[in-house]
Amino acid sequence: MVRRAATEALVNMVGHPDMMEYLHKEDNLKIWVVFASAYEENYACARAAIGGLAMAIYDPQVASALIKVPNFRDMLRTLMECGQLELMHRVLALTTSLIEHGGQCKEAVTATGAGAFCEAYVASYHDGTKMKEFNWSPTEQSTFAATLSLAKEVVTLLK
Repeated sequence: MVRRAATEALVNMVGHPDMMEYLHKEDNLKIWVVFASAYEENYACARAAIGGLAMAIYDPQVASALIKVPNFRDMLRTLMECGQLELMHRVLALTTSLIEHGGQCKEAVTATGAGAFCEAYVASYHDGTKMKEFNWSPTEQSTFAATLSLAKEVVTLLK
């Protein structure tokens, strides 16, 4: 619980110059990647960590540092494929921002296989008919629609 609260507190500081400077360093991002990846052990902390990364990724220095973190590719793939809509939404937002940075950031996303995953996701769920098979709340349906929209954006951006 303390880890989640501390992560959420730091996320609230994203955008502050001192926090952004902190996030410019690859070594500082390693813990964020670890926390985001550990969604099965601590879902709330993972949600906060990936949300914070998605919020900070607009900064080119954060983006450049993040793609150099050794577990970055595993984190991206794992969260994209995890089936937890809130986490998928956040990692897909992070992914689209990385692609939009272009260059090495776009190459790093491509190397994860995110494009193939998103193509399959869109192909499976594009028209919403399979969504009826799930007993989702209106909030979950909305989050699903957002993940689908972001997956379509990833596919478009990678072409």
